[in-house]
Amino acid sequence: MDMSYSAFEIISVMLNLLFGGGIIAMLTIKSQRKKALAEAQGAEASAESIELDNMEKAVRIWRETAEAFKQEVAESRAKYEEIVAQVSELKKSIDRLNSTNAKILRLLDKMSPSNFEKMVSEIRNELEHART
Repeated sequence: MDMSYSAFEIISVMLNLLFGGGIIAMLTIKSQRKKALAEAQGAEASAESIELDNMEKAVRIWRETAEAFKQEVAESRAKYEEIVAQVSELKKSIDRLNSTNAKILRLLDKMSPSNFEKMVSEIRNELEHART
């Protein structure tokens, strides 16, 4: 068996290895590149979708918080108005009691043994008048 190859055979085998393997490698690389690009685009779209979901959730949370805050403000305003009315009533009562006290003190200053019964009667009338 003769193992000698002609120059043409050797060159042909080398060219087949070089171009045959190179073309397959190039096709493989090209398909892997397309696949990687498609995966990257899919990941980007997924990230955008997740970002949109997160934004929607954040907006919903802020909206719910704003509604709760709005209700709390309304309740606080109603309580404030109620307290203002109570303070106004208390101020009127204090003014009336201060006025009654001043009248009683004037009557007590006028009191003497001779008009004791009369002054006690006027003080009682003043107290009755203050209660109503």
